[in-house]
Amino acid sequence: MAAAFPAISAPLLAVPSVSGQNSQAYSREVTKNPQLVLVAELLEVDPVLTHRNDPSLRFWYKKYNALNDAVAKMNALKSANEWELADIGRTELINLFAGRAYWHSHIKKSFMDIHNYKLMVKWLERDENEDEPADLEVWHLQKAHYTFKDLGLWKREGTLDKTYQRQKEKEKGKGKTRASQRTEKGRKVKPDNSADESANEAEVLRKKKKSGSKPAPKASGYKSQK
Repeated sequence: MAAAFPAISAPLLAVPSVSGQNSQAYSREVTKNPQLVLVAELLEVDPVLTHRNDPSLRFWYKKYNALNDAVAKMNALKSANEWELADIGRTELINLFAGRAYWHSHIKKSFMDIHNYKLMVKWLERDENEDEPADLEVWHLQKAHYTFKDLGLWKREGTLDKTYQRQKEKEKGKGKTRASQRTEKGRKVKPDNSADESANEAEVLRKKKKSGSKPAPKASGYKSQK
């Protein structure tokens, strides 16, 4: 259900459509609120994106970007003192695309950090007539429909395919083993000179004793007579 907007005056209701689009092209949730229709037209929101009958991740990703674009346009108009409608904020604009609770629990939560996943962004932005990047390349399996739960799992594991995940973990374990073996091998190859060093030290001490000064004569055993 759309949130209530600030009361609007009669002249404001007479503001003409900016885009010239048929207001009936918007979703039922938008058309039942005349103020929301005016906002959508002024910000040139694609009417298709106001509908809620497409649950695909790509469609929701388009909505997410559309909201950010709408907020940027609204702020620009307000800064230029060209905003002629009732004063609203980002929260009200969410109603153009989805319910606020669902938006925060699913859309925002899923896409706010999506820029950190370059390959997934490419997949989300892929047009319907394109096949790259392929589902198998990104998800490592192919499904008819991907959910927000799938996306969350993919972010954590990097895949939806448990077999692929186990193989990666196995390869990672092998890599660690090989690295450990190389380190151990390097330690064995390194020569141990401790025995030679001990022998050299003993030889040095022997030479010092041989070439050293004669011991001082012992003191005389008789006592001086008075």
